[in-house]
Amino acid sequence: MFSFSTTEKRDLFAATSLFVLVELSIVIIPGGLFIPNLFDILSSINQDTIISMIILGLLSVPLFLFHELAHKFVAQAYGLSSEFRFFPNMAIFSLFSILMPIKMIAPGVVQSTGSYRVDLEARIAMAGPLVNLMLGGIFLFLSVFFPVDWANLLLFVSKFSFDLALFNLLPFFVLDGAKVLRWHSGVFGIIFCLSITLWILHPFGIFGIFY
Repeated sequence: MFSFSTTEKRDLFAATSLFVLVELSIVIIPGGLFIPNLFDILSSINQDTIISMIILGLLSVPLFLFHELAHKFVAQAYGLSSEFRFFPNMAIFSLFSILMPIKMIAPGVVQSTGSYRVDLEARIAMAGPLVNLMLGGIFLFLSVFFPVDWANLLLFVSKFSFDLALFNLLPFFVLDGAKVLRWHSGVFGIIFCLSITLWILHPFGIFGIFY
């Protein structure tokens, strides 16, 4: 049932790797390459920084991977044929955003085929953001039990997860939020309000204690 083709495994690896690079760029060059001085960025990199970035990158892997797998597995559970596909043209914009202040993560999508209904499409769409809200909450909770350096890494991962949830829940274009809104405005409102509240009140959010 939950099978993967060789092409899908390759596409998931490429897209997840690109996601991790974009997320790490938020920490390494938060204002974009054209705002801070490149020499200052490079000179600040030491062994501890490299180790922290590796750990942060590894912890960030599930945020994108589990998001896409949630779409895939829910679709397959409803009897649809579903696979993730990496789109190079879309990935170029994500890659370029590494150097820019505004980040974009759109390396590919889960494509599902079969008997489609509006409610089924919404359930598949909701699965990804809900996984990110859950993961963000888990990492946020775990951060309480670790020393400050580790706690900050976990908080970054938690914030990344809430970022991904909120972005995908925006009710525009082909994003998950638009599909949920087409099905049920009340359900969309609950999930979207929960997502934006967690995003704003997160320790690294707008009203957080670190930013």
